[in-house]
Amino acid sequence: MSEEWSPVVTVLTPTFNRAGTLPRLYRSLLEQDLNDFEWLVIDDGSSDGTGELVAGWAAEARFPIRYRHQENAGKHVALNRGVESARGRYVTVIDSDDWYVPGALKRMLAVWDSIPAEQRNGFAEVQGLGATPDGVPLGRLPADVIDSDNVEIRMRYGMRGDAQGMLRTEVMREFPFPEDLGRFVAESLIWNRMARRYRTRYVNEVLAHKEYRPDGLTAGGRRHQVESSAAALLFQKELLSGHWPLPPRVKLRLYANYVRHSLHERIGPGRQRADAPSKLWWTLTAPIGLALYARDRRESGR
Repeated sequence: MSEEWSPVVTVLTPTFNRAGTLPRLYRSLLEQDLNDFEWLVIDDGSSDGTGELVAGWAAEARFPIRYRHQENAGKHVALNRGVESARGRYVTVIDSDDWYVPGALKRMLAVWDSIPAEQRNGFAEVQGLGATPDGVPLGRLPADVIDSDNVEIRMRYGMRGDAQGMLRTEVMREFPFPEDLGRFVAESLIWNRMARRYRTRYVNEVLAHKEYRPDGLTAGGRRHQVESSAAALLFQKELLSGHWPLPPRVKLRLYANYVRHSLHERIGPGRQRADAPSKLWWTLTAPIGLALYARDRRESGR
């Protein structure tokens, strides 16, 4: 395959010590009916033979496989390196313990083609549903097709659960993950930033299976947020300062966590209140945020 060859799609997989689950993802790529794609694996410092495993597949697969190793720095850094290296017009990110349903790549391209050509520059992504390993959808949309964004789809339409999408590579390059905020940066921080400028077309179809492992990032969500409180605080502030109408229960949770993570970052009450988008909401939720912060301290043994 020529070095100048550019596929339509880059399948991007950040991975860390997932030699046991990557074969399942590889098999799902073999079942795709799209030929015009590459698989780009960014290894975030694995020590379980991932490199040798991927090299074996690269020698036999009908599609190009590229492998890049980096010192362990976090999934968000691996995603940045992957997006920088992607050759496809589109990027679809899939974790190393997840896998596609047959035909998923071609189906996502078909959803892109369903957007009128003159409107496509206003869209960042097309997205379908994720499902449990045995095929139960993790969420459901109230319509077969909805044009929305990462915040509105949850606040207005009640979408829940992980999804599977395909993004324009040039849009992903517009919104790199910050790399100076700790080892964990929630992907929603970037998707929310995209939502200020771009739309997403959602379809009510399962495109990939999702598995939540005890040692995965999802399972350790609260711990990761505390360890990277600067990133968590930025997420709260940006969502609260956005243009979206947020339900009161969501505002309560966001403001409480704003207080909580501000305290982890040693930001005192005076500055918190001054910087808060709503001083009333800060006042109402400050006791809850303080209680959450105290719980974090107890659990960490500090």
